[in-house]
Amino acid sequence: MTPRSKVSWFLCCALSLSLDAWAFEEASPANRETLWQEFMNQGKQQREQRRFADAEKNYLAAVSAAEQFGSEDSRYAASLNALAITYHEQGRYADAELTYRKALAIWEGTAQPEDENVAICLNNLARLYQDRGQFAQAEPSLKRALAIEQKLFAGGPVEQAKRLDRLGDLYSAQGLYSQAETTYRRLLAMQEKTLSPDDLQLAGSLQKLARLNFRLGRYTEAETLHRRALAIRKKTLGETDPAVVMSLTDLARVYREEGRFREAESLTRQVISLLEKSLGPEHPDLSPVLNNLADVYQAQQRYPEAESLYRRALAANERFLGPEHPDTGKILNGLGTLYFEQKKYGQAETLYRRALSIKEKSLGPNDPSVATSLNNLGQTYLLQNRCDEAEPLFRRALDIREARLGKEHRDVATTLNDYASLLRKTNRKSEAREMAVRASRILAKDQAARLAKQSVHVKTLINSTEKSR
Repeated sequence: MTPRSKVSWFLCCALSLSLDAWAFEEASPANRETLWQEFMNQGKQQREQRRFADAEKNYLAAVSAAEQFGSEDSRYAASLNALAITYHEQGRYADAELTYRKALAIWEGTAQPEDENVAICLNNLARLYQDRGQFAQAEPSLKRALAIEQKLFAGGPVEQAKRLDRLGDLYSAQGLYSQAETTYRRLLAMQEKTLSPDDLQLAGSLQKLARLNFRLGRYTEAETLHRRALAIRKKTLGETDPAVVMSLTDLARVYREEGRFREAESLTRQVISLLEKSLGPEHPDLSPVLNNLADVYQAQQRYPEAESLYRRALAANERFLGPEHPDTGKILNGLGTLYFEQKKYGQAETLYRRALSIKEKSLGPNDPSVATSLNNLGQTYLLQNRCDEAEPLFRRALDIREARLGKEHRDVATTLNDYASLLRKTNRKSEAREMAVRASRILAKDQAARLAKQSVHVKTLINSTEKSR
């Protein structure tokens, strides 16, 4: 958007909001409530459709309208909370935090300390901190929210399940996978005793445990859990429900990592077809699925098909979520790897740098996704013989991965192998040997060792580059 068009858009919004406010002030008290609720309903509908600009406009109108009820009115806080969620979903984390805190201050000042709205806002704030990688700030907000809910709902099985679910999410987001697994398994065992076998809550817990196993490279167990969740959702919701589509997408990702590309492609194409029919070909929910299919094509070196999909996903993300959203960073990283594998290192470097900048701003400097971009950028420098620039990136990536994923994770082995390649290039053969041996030991233990051997590694590319000289 050009500066001129931005000004025009702002003036249009300002005029529209002024007209909305005038209409609100002229309305009777009963009609004011109706108008405010209409702004909120329209905003919610547009946010669910990911029409964030329209949702923001309606929520701003709701905020302006609710101010007329009084600065301490619960409707004013509810409007701010809804607006904050819209900012949050766009990756506008600073705006979201400020707006959540305004809502929280109103509810804390006017309601009981253990009011349900206080708990809701605290939970939203905790999730925001998790998404930013600020786990030390997330934990007290989440625990306070859970304590309020436990008192409100007498700490029964439902409340215990909710507490375990949220704690598992917090541990998982921090990379504390052992604690997350223990918590999710406790939750699942509780639900299997108290819920029917077809309960959708059970499907949600199965999915979370499956995703955790996926992160840890336990693909067989991940597949089993995803299949159970998918069966429940299909039976209860039907073939085209968004939750079913989500389960199909997760299962396709497992197939891709197992090297079952034909099955992964077939399932992902099925998901795309379902989404295009139900939401339309331009809907933003298509972007991550298009990105997944691009990953499948890239793994098979079907580069033109992969590039087309990456670019389509990137255009949609930048349009609907913005150029600085974390999901945009993921697509940029995939597109960068596409160029890297074709030895187009200049283009790869540009995309990796942009992806790294987005991730550091939105996720924090120590997120595992940041380590992925650091490692990729290090590979790009190494293959251009820019070893002095590559080494600190490998070192930082290794530190993050060891701290967040554990010293036996296969991603640690990837960085060790890449770092060993650098050490060999700089004639530090003893250190290189130590790192390579450690990487081999990790991969020997890892269930994904077969896949790791299929991947494109720096060592292979170095050898091919040197042979072509």
